[in-house]
Amino acid sequence: MKTNLLFLFFWTALLAAACTKEAYQQPTHDAGADVAINPDHPLRDSIDAIVGKYVEKGLPGVQVAVKNADGWYISNGGYASLEAQSPMQYGQVSWYFSITKIYTAALILKQWESERINLDAPIRQYLPVEVANGIEGSGSVTVRMLLSHTSGIVNVTELPAFQLWQLNRPLEQPTVQDRLEMVYGKPLMFNPGTDFFYSNTNFLLLQLILENVTNKRYEALLREEILNPLHLDHQYFNLSEAQAAQLPFPNYYFDRYANEQLENCSQWNSALANASNAYGGLAGTATDAIRFLEALVKGQVVSQASWNEMRQWVQGKESTQPDYGLGLEYYQYADGNGQFGHEGDGIGCTTQVMYVPDNDTYLYINITAGRQLFGPYLFKTTDFKNELCGFIARQ
Repeated sequence: MKTNLLFLFFWTALLAAACTKEAYQQPTHDAGADVAINPDHPLRDSIDAIVGKYVEKGLPGVQVAVKNADGWYISNGGYASLEAQSPMQYGQVSWYFSITKIYTAALILKQWESERINLDAPIRQYLPVEVANGIEGSGSVTVRMLLSHTSGIVNVTELPAFQLWQLNRPLEQPTVQDRLEMVYGKPLMFNPGTDFFYSNTNFLLLQLILENVTNKRYEALLREEILNPLHLDHQYFNLSEAQAAQLPFPNYYFDRYANEQLENCSQWNSALANASNAYGGLAGTATDAIRFLEALVKGQVVSQASWNEMRQWVQGKESTQPDYGLGLEYYQYADGNGQFGHEGDGIGCTTQVMYVPDNDTYLYINITAGRQLFGPYLFKTTDFKNELCGFIARQ
């Protein structure tokens, strides 16, 4: 779930903690590799050096996976649990957060292909009546605008009601209805289609559209249309607490007071992810994240027409380069053609999946420290991503 919680979480995090550090910890489990790793991969030494550099700077745990013509390479750095000093391992599961948006966009495009959804029709046409009545601009915002974050609808995860909920009840997350009620009646930030603003509300509404037009739950669509056909057996959605506890997740950490003293926020991070639904609720391995993006690029998920629609980039008025397609983020880490994929952010982690067309390379990043709070870890995690993605894009 990519969201701008930085400033409000900065001051709320300074208040007394609702739980002790120990209450947020979770057990870790051994994991095994599910792909053959090329030990002589030409990118190995450089990737390992970048990972090692930022672990030395204080990143608690890092996993990087790449796939290109030379095969797979996975670099693990730091610890899956700082408390137990257990190392990061191949095959660990991580919360994807907003990487989930690519899957949601693909599901919407598949409904477009079957002519159940018109991308340029107003969302009022597809939402339940009570939801449409509560959303300002539902008669003028289109499905395409939700997908491209050009709707002007406020971001629920930036609203004070949502952020205060995180402080007061971090392990008891707001329901879909709770979040909708936070948004109802809020004015649009700009006229639909005239600017870009990233809003998780857009993809929460896309989930409701999918469920309304298909009469199926989002999870069932996800499994039937994407996970099962692609044999993505290590991706998970709507996990119960007990199920999550049995999977090889690492622990997650945040710098509450911006003093470089990490605290374990694993259960909070997991609760937040699991409640993020179609805008951030998916978990899985690094290799399955790459497998999905590769299948999408190779035309195994949506049609060529849909794939072309997904790469119609929009640019905000204050942006210096394209921002977003339909469920895809645009990057320019190096000269030449741009790169694309998606980042994800939780309170205790940051992730990214990316494809570089110029060298046909796929990249996945999981860092077990959050960058939602303004402070050293915001910069450490961002600098790591920029350095690594820039290196991969220049190859």
